[in-house]
Amino acid sequence: MRSRKRGFTLVELLVVIAIIGILVGLLLPAVQAAREAARRMQCSNNLKQIGLAILNYESTYKTLPMAWWLTIPGGTNVPAANGSVWGIAILPYLEQGNLYNQYDKRYPPMNELGPIAQNNVQVIKTPLAAFHCPSAPHAVGETYQGDASGAGLPVTWEAAESDYIATTGVRGVFANVAYAGNAGGNREGVMQVWGVYGSNRSGKIATITDGTSNTVMVGERTGGAQIYVGTQPASALNSMLIPTNGGGWGDLLNGENWISGALYPSSYDPNNPAPYLQEGPCGINCTNIRGRSFHSFHTGGAHFGLVDGSVQFLSENTDAFVIASLITRAKGEVFQIPQ
Repeated sequence: MRSRKRGFTLVELLVVIAIIGILVGLLLPAVQAAREAARRMQCSNNLKQIGLAILNYESTYKTLPMAWWLTIPGGTNVPAANGSVWGIAILPYLEQGNLYNQYDKRYPPMNELGPIAQNNVQVIKTPLAAFHCPSAPHAVGETYQGDASGAGLPVTWEAAESDYIATTGVRGVFANVAYAGNAGGNREGVMQVWGVYGSNRSGKIATITDGTSNTVMVGERTGGAQIYVGTQPASALNSMLIPTNGGGWGDLLNGENWISGALYPSSYDPNNPAPYLQEGPCGINCTNIRGRSFHSFHTGGAHFGLVDGSVQFLSENTDAFVIASLITRAKGEVFQIPQ
C-alpha cells in the first residue's frame, strides 16, 4: 500500500500562526528593551565624551569653559560684538578641530551680522553625533530657528540640535522646594563661569568646593525643534518657546540653564497650555523647556555628567534637594547620590 501525504489542516495552520504570534509578542518587548539599553549606553558614552572634552579644555587653559558669553560694544571705535558657548569651546577635544577652526571667535553666530558671521552660522548648523541621544525621537541633524527678538534682542540664528545642556544654577520654585523655603547661599552651577557685558567669574576646579564627584557639569535635556511635556509633543508651546529654548550645541542659550522646576505632566492641558508655563517641583523628565527640568526619553530618568568625569543616571523620582545639591558648586550641602 502506498502512503498518502497530507497537508496542514486549517485548524493546524491557525494553531501554528497563533503560536508564532505568541512568540513574537513575547520576544518583541525583549528586543525593544535590548535596543533601548544600547541607546541608553550610547547616550551615556556621549556624556562621558563631552565630560572628558570639558576636562581636557580645563587641562589646557586651567579653567573650565564659560557656559556662554556675549559682549555688546558700546560707544564708538569698539570691536564688533562677540560671543560663544561651551559647546563651541570644546570642539577641538571632541575631534572636531577642523570645524572649530572655521569659527571666527570675534563674532557671535547671528544672521544679522551679515557676511562676517556667515561661517559661524554654518558651523552651528553642523550636526554632531556626540550631542545626539539615540533615544530622542528626532534624527541627527535636525535644526531649528532661534530668535531672541521676544527677549529684546533683534537677532536670529539656526542651530543643529543638542540633547545635552549646561547646568548653570538653581532658582525659583525648585530652589524653594529643594531647600524647604530656605534657598539662600551660593546656588550657581559649575558652568556658571560666563562673562556678560564685560563681567567674569573664575572657572578653576579649585572653586568647586562641593567636590568634583558631587557636582554636575552637563545634563540630558531633549533639544531640537519640539517642546515636550513628559514624552508627548506639546506643539501649542512651540512657537513661544522654541526660538529661545537653547536646543542646539552651538546656541548661546544652551549655556543659560538655571533650573526653576516644572509642573508635572498630568497638569498639562493642550487646549489651555499657558498655566503649564508656571514653575514647579519637578526637575527630571517633566518637560524639555529650558530652565525648567532636565529631560530624556529613557524610562525612569536621565544621564548627568559630573566634574570628576563620571556619568550618573538619576531617577526622575530623585529628591529635589539631591538634584539641586548636584547642580550647585559651592553651597556646601551634605547629601548622598542615589545608586
